[in-house]
Amino acid sequence: MESNRVFVTMNATFKDEEKCRVAMEKIVEDAHAAYGVNSHFWFRSKDGKSLFVLEQYTDKKALRKAIRRFTSARISFFRSIKVIDVSVYGSVSASSKLMFAALRPRYMDYYGGYSKNVAEAKEAGIKNFERNRVLIATNASFKDEEKCKAAMETIVKDAHAESGANSHFWCRSKDGKSLFVLEQYADEEAFAEHLKGSSPAQATFFESIEVIDATIYGNISDNTKEMLRPLSPRHMSYYGGYSK
Repeated sequence: MESNRVFVTMNATFKDEEKCRVAMEKIVEDAHAAYGVNSHFWFRSKDGKSLFVLEQYTDKKALRKAIRRFTSARISFFRSIKVIDVSVYGSVSASSKLMFAALRPRYMDYYGGYSKNVAEAKEAGIKNFERNRVLIATNASFKDEEKCKAAMETIVKDAHAESGANSHFWCRSKDGKSLFVLEQYADEEAFAEHLKGSSPAQATFFESIEVIDATIYGNISDNTKEMLRPLSPRHMSYYGGYSK
């Protein structure tokens, strides 16, 4: 059930986008070669002002090693942006929390889900890679957690059977009030097929929560956007990265 995985997300605005992009290429190259850094995804808002970073690590050891690699590229990166918020999903070490302290991240616990093995990239970089992936992140609060959890187990099982649904991760806040769901699809077609599916479990899930916000990361058509209209999601475009 992938309970050792750790995700880190960051929202930021650009101070110097070109400087950020150059630093980003080096960071992605270094991360691809490092132990346990399974994916780095970078997205940019439609107006070109905002950046979203999503990183996935095999376990807390891989995250700890990554934090310690404070290279010149990472220094340049942080100088080129203004961090808005950082969230850490999964179990991390006390030393990692100490190193994250300056960013004042939100922490959430693993709640359920899966990650399928996908074809590993032969080389790092952001040139022509992973542009078809579509991710959706949903923040919500519980109305009825037990009802939500029962529905969630069915939703995750059904999604795993879909060939293009690469991962579903569910995390819960430390106070038990909030839910975060991160889904990754191979492409828009797989995402659209998932949206077309309706089941009693999905209806029960949405009855048991209150959606706070949803964000779509990746390029999708107007037809797919229409299916998402009830969620009023924010949209961000692929900017670079990889998935092993």
